[in-house]
Amino acid sequence: MSISRRSFMAALIAILASPTSLVHSGPPQRRRRRRRGRRVWRRRLRRRALWRTIGGRRLLVVPLAIAVGWEILKDEKVVIVKEVHTHKIIVEDTNGKTETIEIVKEDTKENLQDLEGSKYEVEIEEKE
Repeated sequence: MSISRRSFMAALIAILASPTSLVHSGPPQRRRRRRRGRRVWRRRLRRRALWRTIGGRRLLVVPLAIAVGWEILKDEKVVIVKEVHTHKIIVEDTNGKTETIEIVKEDTKENLQDLEGSKYEVEIEEKE
């Protein structure tokens, strides 16, 4: 039986080559970036809030720009704003108790001053 040189070389390459290198299995694979977490300390924004009676209802006067995550000094007690709605906010005190408070959004001399807020830690994911 005689084998040509071309047939011999083709058979030798087929034996030595891995099966995955000869078969194309879809689009080229992208190299995945590794994510790395980093911890950063941030300060919360703390403002004062005052009570006012309007139309027989007791409402809390808060700044116009109130946002989730702010600390409010309510009755000399610090609470963290969890949700902000048009006429009410939902706050959580240091014990974890939540409370819904009716509000009036208004900038006053007392509630425009930034106070020293508490520090909290945030984990930031970075791509390499």
